[in-house]
Amino acid sequence: MKFKDIVRGDILLKSWFSRNKLLFLLIAILWIVYIANRYAIENKVKAIENTNKEIKELEIKRTSIKTQYQRSSTMMQLEKTLAPIGVGASREPIKKVILIQDNE
Repeated sequence: MKFKDIVRGDILLKSWFSRNKLLFLLIAILWIVYIANRYAIENKVKAIENTNKEIKELEIKRTSIKTQYQRSSTMMQLEKTLAPIGVGASREPIKKVILIQDNE
């Protein structure tokens, strides 16, 4: 077998190639299955990475919402406790008190 036989296509007519057609076909099929499997696995890995990223973002958002809820519920409980005494949260904005000292 020479390189010239391979280029001209004479190798396809030889008897050893005819006997091993099924082997070459099997190798080609396995190669295609391998490529398809690799492609599917890469897509699944990308999907898992995206899902993990989304889970982390949602955990951060949940923690933030939980903290806000705990703060608001604490303020509500404080207002309910102090309401019978007549103490409540001010609805007016905070005013600044400035002291002026005389140097006499």
